[in-house]
Amino acid sequence: MLSWTDAKGQRHRQALSTDRRVAERRQAEIIRQRDLELAGLGPVEGQAMALDELRVAYLEDLAARVGSKQLRSVTDALARVLAAIPAQRVRDLRVMDLMRYQRERLAQGVAHRTVNVDTGALRAMLGWAVTAQLIAENPVRALKPLPTSERHQRRVRRALSDEEIERFLAAAAADDAECAARAAAERTIHLHGRGGAYAARRRPERVPQAPLWRALLETGARWGELTQVTWADLDPHRKVVDLRAVTTKSGRGRVIPLRGEVVAELMALRALHQRIRLRVAQPLDRVFLSPDGADWADYTTNARRLLRRVMDRAGIERFDAQGRVVDIHALRHTAASRMARRGVALVVTQRMLGHSDPKLTARVYTHLEVEDLRAAVEAPAGAGAMRQPLASARALAAP
Repeated sequence: MLSWTDAKGQRHRQALSTDRRVAERRQAEIIRQRDLELAGLGPVEGQAMALDELRVAYLEDLAARVGSKQLRSVTDALARVLAAIPAQRVRDLRVMDLMRYQRERLAQGVAHRTVNVDTGALRAMLGWAVTAQLIAENPVRALKPLPTSERHQRRVRRALSDEEIERFLAAAAADDAECAARAAAERTIHLHGRGGAYAARRRPERVPQAPLWRALLETGARWGELTQVTWADLDPHRKVVDLRAVTTKSGRGRVIPLRGEVVAELMALRALHQRIRLRVAQPLDRVFLSPDGADWADYTTNARRLLRRVMDRAGIERFDAQGRVVDIHALRHTAASRMARRGVALVVTQRMLGHSDPKLTARVYTHLEVEDLRAAVEAPAGAGAMRQPLASARALAAP
């Protein structure tokens, strides 16, 4: 046992070891660290701290500052990068090891942005340790992130045109109707009479997904933001939906207006939920449910499968001739591009999308197709409503 006073004058009594030699070495290390802190050299000695020990301290502090999704993302990123590099202590970290990690991940087909998430998590942890005076310096502060311009992206998304949007929504409604008929066994009852008892059997209703696709296109919200909206967040009288800060990527809430037709569709959806669940809808119930009436999960392949089926019905190719993809997040890009086509100011689109920087919004404006740009070029001299946001987008997107 060791009784000692730390650099702050606090007394401690600590069990060291049952082995005398081990106990003596631990005693010497504790006293040495205390004396360094008294001399103002504690952070310098902290360079010998184990990376796993530093990671535990960092994640404990981070848990009080960020949401569960971000904490999980940082935890996974640190686990990947620390498992792949040879360093065990802070002083062993080398920029070359992380550069090698970048090359290896790229060779595995990982996107530049994903690799930057991993190395960025490590740099953030070390920066936090410097601020907390646990270490004297960040040994990998000179590491440069990988470029993330469009030519370095593995997946470049494209926005749907107005004509494709109409086909997409019509296909979504037709898909809902077909699935509902299948769930009700209408074809079997009509073509293969199996008696009144079979026809009268109660069958579960399917939750239509067209309202979800329409809401994604109307609001420009992210999938995770919209699928966590509850009935308490929807105000049908004011025709707005509140995206709570706890559900948004930026951690800042925003209120999005809705058209009357969308509100009416959502209220009809609420009545359907009540029939399916055999109870009155509660304020904390989700507005958008999966086809079988369950809450959508954060990560699911079922939604991607449903989207591809609707796109196939609408005759929309998933990839275009340039390799650009239409996926769930592309619906958010589509919403922004629709605003650009209507001449909506860039700052308004920025607030709708919840971007912290207008440059992020300006990148979405680049989804406008040639015919959209032709309309701006050939517009009369007095009709500058379309040209202004396009010019603003180009100015902000320029390096």
